[in-house]
Amino acid sequence: MFRKAYCFNDSVVFYFDKQDNKYVAKGGSEAWRLNNPGLIASHSPFAKKFGSIGGNQHYAIFPTVAAGINAHQSWLRSKKYYSASLLEIAKHYAPEKAEGYLRQLCKLTGISSNAQPKNLSKDHLQKLLEAIQVLNGFSKTNAWQFDLLPKITARFHSRDESIVQYLVGQTILLELTEAIEWVKTHRLDAVIVHQKSGKIYLRSRPGHHFNQIKFSEEEYGEPKNFKEAIRDVGVAKKGQPIWGFVNGISTNAERALDCATYISNHSGGQQVWSFVNDAYFGNGWTLKDAFYQKLNKETVSVKLCIQFLKFLIDLSKERGEQRPIVIFAHSQGALIVDLALNKLTTEERKRIQAYTFGGLALISSEKSNAQNFFSSKDPIPFFASKDRVQFLLRFHLRQKLGLTAQEIIEECVKEDFVSYYQQDVSLESVEEFRQRREQHYKNELKQSENITILDDTISEFWEHSFDLPSYQAKIRELVEYHKQ
Repeated sequence: MFRKAYCFNDSVVFYFDKQDNKYVAKGGSEAWRLNNPGLIASHSPFAKKFGSIGGNQHYAIFPTVAAGINAHQSWLRSKKYYSASLLEIAKHYAPEKAEGYLRQLCKLTGISSNAQPKNLSKDHLQKLLEAIQVLNGFSKTNAWQFDLLPKITARFHSRDESIVQYLVGQTILLELTEAIEWVKTHRLDAVIVHQKSGKIYLRSRPGHHFNQIKFSEEEYGEPKNFKEAIRDVGVAKKGQPIWGFVNGISTNAERALDCATYISNHSGGQQVWSFVNDAYFGNGWTLKDAFYQKLNKETVSVKLCIQFLKFLIDLSKERGEQRPIVIFAHSQGALIVDLALNKLTTEERKRIQAYTFGGLALISSEKSNAQNFFSSKDPIPFFASKDRVQFLLRFHLRQKLGLTAQEIIEECVKEDFVSYYQQDVSLESVEEFRQRREQHYKNELKQSENITILDDTISEFWEHSFDLPSYQAKIRELVEYHKQ
């Protein structure tokens, strides 16, 4: 149900629902655009009675076609027209050409020109109503444009504003000039802001300025920005890799930029793009988001991250660089990147080198030449793959004692035999069990070649922060490698 509406011009009407979503009705007849088949006047008591939500200089705008039809029926049954001749009705709608209008009305309905609505049968009265609506240009089968306008989900920009892109909905990334054109042609629900300096940018539509398509800074006051999906730190330097960072749970925008700054500092102050995981949900954190992501659901942050990765790919192409795009992801950020990679093409994934630290997901090497790192005291990777992480930790500790890979696998198989195997089976099935478990562990090792456990711990119990010396040391190493 729409709660308000207004005419932008002679061919465009905007509607707003209870959630303040904006819709546009373009083209077609005035009766269709206004949901007003009978062209009830905006000042008519029937407009108010049937819930008019706006109007132009002449006619009311109704929330639904049904409301407009009901208003028209009530108008025809009013004292003035129910006992009047069809000629009087014709004079109402076409005062300068009443006779011609009357002939058309009689032709469409088969009703005599001398008839009065009150003397018509129910069917003929309905025909009269529908004929008037047809002559007004209304048809229930009209296929004109009526669309829900998408909103700007996020703004991607560099600090110096040399790069500005807007994410429309959850799939379309537009340059500033494109986005402005979309607003002007009524394809995007946003406001064009003109600053004193001459700078132009877009912002969300304030509810109390619903009838403003664009306004200056003086008209609105201090300008405000959208929630920013990504921002940069450092300075873009010729030939540098495209660096990116995705933060995890309980990390606000400022903290995410701090982490990106670590990476930038290791690179000598190069530009690093930070995807702000809380850009949509506001400051704070949400376990619910991570829970849905573990169920392979595409939350808003995942959809934003898909566009973040595509943004970096486009940036790399624009700069003509063939180096891979290097993404560092911490904690939940690894899970978000993992799900986002699923929506990229094989060619797009090849351009991305992902590194995770204490990840809530272990990204497979097939996806993006990914490498996963976690501290031996970090509990979060257990939520990513409990069995694999337990095996790798066991393998890691025994390797430190000097055992070979085959010796460790044999030891694991013996432990499994004690835990799972029944005593009353034949020797053939014992051998079969041993071979099967041995192959299982060999497969685990093969699939874990891109997972590395870091031993430089600072806690006896658990640790997870992106600031960990072991994580920062590995980042320095990786940054230096890609710089060369």
